Amino acid sequence: MPGIWRAARDVLGPVLSTSMSGRTNAAQPPTMAWARWLRAWCLLLAAAWLGGWFAPPPARALTPLTLDGSSQFPARLGAGGEFLLDPGGRATIEQVAAQSSFFFWRPTQLDRVYPVGDGQALWIRFVLAPRSEREHWYLEIPLANLDRATLYARGADGTWQSRTAGDHVPVVDWPVPGRQPVLPLTLSSTQPTEHLLRIEHAFATSVPMMLTNEHQVLMRERVVTMGLGIYFGITLLGCVIALAAAVWMRDLASALFVPPTLLLGLSAASFAGINGWLLWPRHAAWNDLSAFALPTLALATMLMFVSVATAFGTRAPRARWWPWALAGAGVAVTVVLPFLSDSASARATAIVCTALLVACIAVPAWSWWRGGDRHALGLLIGMVCLAGPATTHVLRLVSVMPTGLISRFVLLSGAALQLAAVMVTLLWRGRDRSLTRQRMRGLDRADPATGLATQAVVREQLRRMTARAQRQEHAYAVLLIDLVNLAEVRHKFGRRAWQELPLRLADRLLANMREVDTVGRLSDTRFVMLMDGPITADTASRLAQQILAQCLRPIRGRPEGWTPRVRMALGVLPRDGQDPRGVLDQLAIMLDTVAPGDSRALFQRV
Repeated sequence: MPGIWRAARDVLGPVLSTSMSGRTNAAQPPTMAWARWLRAWCLLLAAAWLGGWFAPPPARALTPLTLDGSSQFPARLGAGGEFLLDPGGRATIEQVAAQSSFFFWRPTQLDRVYPVGDGQALWIRFVLAPRSEREHWYLEIPLANLDRATLYARGADGTWQSRTAGDHVPVVDWPVPGRQPVLPLTLSSTQPTEHLLRIEHAFATSVPMMLTNEHQVLMRERVVTMGLGIYFGITLLGCVIALAAAVWMRDLASALFVPPTLLLGLSAASFAGINGWLLWPRHAAWNDLSAFALPTLALATMLMFVSVATAFGTRAPRARWWPWALAGAGVAVTVVLPFLSDSASARATAIVCTALLVACIAVPAWSWWRGGDRHALGLLIGMVCLAGPATTHVLRLVSVMPTGLISRFVLLSGAALQLAAVMVTLLWRGRDRSLTRQRMRGLDRADPATGLATQAVVREQLRRMTARAQRQEHAYAVLLIDLVNLAEVRHKFGRRAWQELPLRLADRLLANMREVDTVGRLSDTRFVMLMDGPITADTASRLAQQILAQCLRPIRGRPEGWTPRVRMALGVLPRDGQDPRGVLDQLAIMLDTVAPGDSRALFQRV
């Protein structure tokens, strides 16, 4: 800086001296004189600006914060403090307190992301207004995974008292053991109290700070505990239902859904500070590691579950191994995490979790869109419900999003929605698979297309009816039905109508049968109804005519000609014969030998 002042003096000296002496060099051109004046003024302005920058600015006095005990909500620090970044992380409290210049301290801001990292320290200073020493006030930091927070308070004698909490300190050694750091404040009734907060964290983060009293802490913990209890209860219920479905329906996918659900619950407990408080309060290393390892394991096992539930290996044989390879990479990263620094662990967790989230969405999306799996849509909805809130956690790891209310609790709501969507999908999928197995077991007794009795069941039921009729000496009837326009309907209206018309006919036959009757399907176009006795020939004829009239009714919402056209043959036993098989053969001959011009629809022996 002396060089700048010297250059300005050398330039301005001759100009000013010439101006003040009143003498002008007539031989000097006017343009050169103006250039010297302009250069002189530019150097003078530059020297003044640099001098103001490097000169020690005056210290800024912090406004003491007034604590309001009548409010139901805690006060956030916001812009009421100052922060200083120690790049080496070795400054002592005395050295930091001595830095009173505004050049070193900057005002804090609400939800500001501070550029702290490994080996660095963030100092935050604030002053509390005088207040009764008998009151209990606390500095609450709602960031359960903060590495270390040390609060220094200047006593009346000028000495500093410190209290420490954070993931690098066992919870039992915290001044107020709990889910997240809660540090007691020092109050004085006669003078303002200066506090300095030292923050250590592996990556850039915001530091939400609340000044709260004992009543506010208890009321807020009640609400948070109730919300966490509801979520953990839903999680355990989902695990029990999934295990029951896996045992009852023998479904591997339901069993594979249990590990990611439990790991997601443990991850939520880690983010909320429950694990370090209740599971391992004396082991700070586990409390620090769980924030990175549990989410990675949860997403890796979730990808395994999605791959099995959508049968991705069967639908995409060429890509069947890449979900498992990616899940294995997630497990491998989890194994390596204890040997990495916290900043490297945060970056690795962010990268792997992002890849796993994308894969958890891509697998069901492809299975639904290209693979034809209708159940994959429910899994896709569940994965989107999880990925949206989980993105906020990944953004916090890469120092993009501050740690606010949304990033802390939206993950719980997303996990609950994901659990509900996946459980509904698994139950829907299990019901369909159960019905399919039932149909497969009942193929020899029920027609797979219409659900009517098969030919073997009709014969068995016919033998029983014959034996009962001979024993009780009463009559029973057999009604044989032919669907005669099935080929015509397919030619006019297509394959779908050809598939639907037998179902419509079966539905009408079932709607008009009695409780003791049996309806079966003997072939594609031939049906049979067994009318159990005692029954008379006139009653059987009247019932056959009613059934014929119901079958010939037009179908609502279908074009003209889209109606079952049937022929029926009625036989009454033992009037028409003693052998039921012989009677069925005779009725079949009657229907097969109908003349082309015969318009009758009901045939029976007289």
